[in-house]
Amino acid sequence: MHPKILLVDDDKQFINDLTVLLENDYSVIFAQNEKEALHKLEEESPDVVLLDLLFNDRVNGLDILREMLSKDPNLPVIMMTDYASVETAIDAIKIGAFDYISKTPNMKELHLLIKRSLQNKLNFLQKSELRNEIERKYKKIVGESEAIKATKEKIALFAENDRPVLISGESGVGKELVARQIHFKSGRKDKPFIAVNCAALPKDLIESELFGYEKGAFTGAVKRKPGKFELAADGTIFLDEIAELSPETQVKLLRVLQEKEFERVGGIKSIKAKCRIISATNRNLTDLVKEGKFREDLFYRLDVLPVVVPPLRERKEDIPLLIKHFTEEIAKDLHLPLKEFPQKLIEDFMNYSWPGNVRELQNYVTRFMIVPGNENILPLGVSKSDNYAGTLTIPKTWAEMDKLRKEEADNASRRVEKVFLEDLLKRNKGNITKAAEEIGINRSNLHKMMKKCGM
Repeated sequence: MHPKILLVDDDKQFINDLTVLLENDYSVIFAQNEKEALHKLEEESPDVVLLDLLFNDRVNGLDILREMLSKDPNLPVIMMTDYASVETAIDAIKIGAFDYISKTPNMKELHLLIKRSLQNKLNFLQKSELRNEIERKYKKIVGESEAIKATKEKIALFAENDRPVLISGESGVGKELVARQIHFKSGRKDKPFIAVNCAALPKDLIESELFGYEKGAFTGAVKRKPGKFELAADGTIFLDEIAELSPETQVKLLRVLQEKEFERVGGIKSIKAKCRIISATNRNLTDLVKEGKFREDLFYRLDVLPVVVPPLRERKEDIPLLIKHFTEEIAKDLHLPLKEFPQKLIEDFMNYSWPGNVRELQNYVTRFMIVPGNENILPLGVSKSDNYAGTLTIPKTWAEMDKLRKEEADNASRRVEKVFLEDLLKRNKGNITKAAEEIGINRSNLHKMMKKCGM
């Protein structure tokens, strides 16, 4: 579909002549007065407006310009007049016009001006996305373990290669951080990084979110909207939880990878896809391919440069470095005094399996920093070290002893259950239905057990 131009002028013959000159490259609509122009702006969502400066009824085009920009501040408006002057040009641009041209223009010049205005609008949207991303903190990957060193080496190796990257790993290991590191170390670092959580979007909206849509494509589509692929442009698009894509969206994504183009929902014009694709999953895509839940051809298109991010339990030597990093970061972000993490607590954290990985560790460090007198926080399931032998409250009576014994027995039972469930879910790759079948209970009972264990 061609870009849509709204031509606003009260000279019918001029409208007809200019329409003939533009209609091969653009979809041209027109209005002959202010009321009609504002109505067309609302109903038709034009991409660019060509607006006359002076009308026969003495209406000032600058007034129409102000009205239009009050409704859509990002709308590119090109002013046209036979009464050109430096003063009116400056006034129009001060108000927000994109540019200014004679009403008897050189057509090559006008085509270039329209093309520039369309690109300028897209650039504005891209910069907004980029600015939002820059404000978020995605710094270095913390750790010196062999496992994380291998991950850093792959990041450096893959950064300058534009082929698709597939990042695998459990929830909370930092897959998005790895994706951003690849982007920021590449030649695309000054271009947008657009992140999309495929699992967080309703299946009936994900296509319009990824590829954009035309006005009227569905109920609520009151104006054209570019999708994430369009906004990513020459940058990087990160598709998190790629396994959650519907079969229909998988087909569209496959075409993007094969043909390097796509269409907006409800559109017929092909748009070039220039961005690099990085995807991530916490599920085993090979198993999903075997089960017929993920397209094999798409999997091989995505899995060109694989990165497996290690879980925290396989890089426990990094825990002290991560704790130091998080305490400093949290203190700075929340304007809190820097607290020293007790060595005995670090030792106990080293004895924990961290099923929630780095994200879970960060949550506990945050709690330690915020809650006063919380120096003995321990995740459920931690094996206490000898340093904690003296922290147990000493009962004074038989009743207190009996109560405390039952509480400690219940806590120990929960720890054993949690360790068991963590291993069970790991063996079944997080599939709760399969895990429940393995131990012979129904899914709802397994959920109850997990809830009691704080999972």
